[in-house]
Amino acid sequence: MELNIATKNFHLTDILEEYARKRWEKLERYSHHIINGSLLLERDRAISIVELNISVKHSSITSKVKNHDIQQGINEVFKKIERQLVKYEDKFRERKRIAQKTRRQ
Repeated sequence: MELNIATKNFHLTDILEEYARKRWEKLERYSHHIINGSLLLERDRAISIVELNISVKHSSITSKVKNHDIQQGINEVFKKIERQLVKYEDKFRERKRIAQKTRRQ
């Protein structure tokens, strides 16, 4: 489970990188699904754009947020991804359960 961080139109500070990696570590409970991730931080005048792409088994999950504060944007994008991962995990479990039901009959 690896996170690649890229920036556009500004320099990435150590504090911001550490903050993003700390948020990434909170997704550890979904590590059995996550293969890798890439975080793109972009500054466009007064607006910051934060985009997170995660590769999971059989799919990919993407989230994009526009915000004035880049740290708040990072928070929002990770919250979105976490909700999407919960949904993905539920679908994954449901497919597994249905497959087991049909196998028993």
